[in-house]
Amino acid sequence: MDAAALSPNERFLLDFHRSHAGATSAFFGPARTPEGGDSYDRLAAVVPEGDEAVVLDLGCGDGLLLDRIRQRRGSCARLIGLDMSADELAAAARRLGPELRLLNERAQAIPLPPASVDVVLSHMALMLMGNPASVIAEIHRVLRPGGVFSAIVDRGPASSDGFACFVEALRRTLRATGRQPLQLVHPAFTSPQALLAHLGEAAGFSDARVEELAVSRREPPARLWELMLLTYDMAYLSPGEVERVRRDFLDAVEALRDAEGTVGCSIGLRQFTARKRG
Repeated sequence: MDAAALSPNERFLLDFHRSHAGATSAFFGPARTPEGGDSYDRLAAVVPEGDEAVVLDLGCGDGLLLDRIRQRRGSCARLIGLDMSADELAAAARRLGPELRLLNERAQAIPLPPASVDVVLSHMALMLMGNPASVIAEIHRVLRPGGVFSAIVDRGPASSDGFACFVEALRRTLRATGRQPLQLVHPAFTSPQALLAHLGEAAGFSDARVEELAVSRREPPARLWELMLLTYDMAYLSPGEVERVRRDFLDAVEALRDAEGTVGCSIGLRQFTARKRG
């Protein structure tokens, strides 16, 4: 990977994942949809059954999605993971073993031949990638005609529970201290219309669609706060600001405890899916 090509946002993300490898899977792995699965299962289900398919996971992190696909499809899928974080890839190698191919590269320059992949997936990473037109063009280039691209991205709190309390506590601290929120998500990924436009006919895709979903989990407030510390904003704030958010958050969720002392944490997601024109 060409370190000179990294943007300030990418450098921040590399630093974060150096200290917090596996944070995304720790946060989202136990969170369930109303149907009982999770967001990784949603993407794993895109991989076709039967004949061997080549699957590329963009922003694969510590390899949880690839592991889910392997569990569902076994040897019927050839799996490749790509991530710009060497620390995340080291965690993926420990999870997956030496037989899977892991690439330490950016999604803007995928080191694979044209038309060599059947399915491209991305879990909670696409919205963090700069130059979305370049990313979409690379996805199109490596997909075979008829190949499928599917990505899950964030859409914010899904209900007025613990996660919404955290977001509001964070906003209050930012307003009080004059801080600007992190701007890690590219504007092209902040609305379904914007991303669908990138996946439209001009980009060489068809059947582009978006589905909205939510995942949730319940935890005691102290454990929920530990999970909030895995968000990017907490690495950006000073220790005093983090403590201010913590106090505000714990005060707000106290009234939300159930009989077991746990608080819900619900996060809205969007799943974008499109097919490369044949």
